[in-house]
Amino acid sequence: MIAVVGGGLAGLAAAARLSRAGHGVVVLERDAAPCAGVEVATEPGGTVLTLPAAWRDLFRKSGRVLASDLRRRGLQLVAAPPRRYRLADGSVLDLPTDRGAQWTTLAAAYGEPVAASWRDLLDELDGAWLVLRRYGLEEEFGGRLGAADRAVLVPRRSLDDLARRVPELAELVLDVAARLGQDPRRLPGWHAYRLGLERTFGRWQVVDAEGVPQPATVLLDLLLERLDTRGVEVRTGVEVLAIRPDRDGHRLESTAGSLLADAVVSTVDPATHADLTHERADFRVARHLRRAPGGGPRWASWRTLLDLPPLQPAREGVAVASPWSPGGTDSWAQLLTGALAAYRLHEQLTGEDIRPTNRDYRITPGR
Repeated sequence: MIAVVGGGLAGLAAAARLSRAGHGVVVLERDAAPCAGVEVATEPGGTVLTLPAAWRDLFRKSGRVLASDLRRRGLQLVAAPPRRYRLADGSVLDLPTDRGAQWTTLAAAYGEPVAASWRDLLDELDGAWLVLRRYGLEEEFGGRLGAADRAVLVPRRSLDDLARRVPELAELVLDVAARLGQDPRRLPGWHAYRLGLERTFGRWQVVDAEGVPQPATVLLDLLLERLDTRGVEVRTGVEVLAIRPDRDGHRLESTAGSLLADAVVSTVDPATHADLTHERADFRVARHLRRAPGGGPRWASWRTLLDLPPLQPAREGVAVASPWSPGGTDSWAQLLTGALAAYRLHEQLTGEDIRPTNRDYRITPGR
């Protein structure tokens, strides 16, 4: 049996995959409901999301495809309208996701030189995305940046520095820091890759039969249904107090008693995780990190990346998968972090590597 500590999105995603792989899974959530406070949407309003490929992959790898579950509720996933930016000068910019449409819109509003500068900036950020997707999204982050990756990411360049590249559209770049609850002077500029994601993968929303947008959290409802279908036990109102090594695995002490698990997925923040394990390596991770207002780590500089908890910081069989992981705080990123935890624990328990070996699973445009 595998225990998931905390009903975070990464942990639930790992639970769905692990149950499909044949493991018994129990989720222990302190609150009255799992995923309390989890935000799926990527902007105010709560309906628009990016990178639905991560959701589609999770549902496909844990049972019936996402589209089938949506249809059962009379819902479907469709392209969302352009993002609306309300700028400081009182103007409004509706920015399409299509590359050509972006050029046309920006050229009409600001002139072709500005449109060209924006295009070139996003092209550069596409390169950063290709690097970052290997750091805790498609692969486990090894804890260091190679020379070639440094050249692409330009680690010492802040988001504030990057915004000065296109002063007419600086507010669009700085909006990334605002959404993440970070200081743009300390947040690495590579985080603006999210602007390129929308151009490459689009913006999406779930709508009903009349085309009315629905809260993006409907996907959480479907995920919890999937866990129930797969036989995952979700125990709410249970606080885990300790995770200790045991001759037969890992012993969890909680407000509901003691539980023995073969493996553990921890979705709590690093300080809480260290208090649970009392492992020296976990305390070292927690010592370097502070919480951001929007959740997850507060970025002090690019080196914060090196301080984030690895998938398995201390003890074999105890994986960490949360918004504090190198994959990031975005809901789709947490789903992919959960996948990595599931792959690692399944291999440790069975010797079988279930990581995708074909290239089709990679996140590609249009998925």
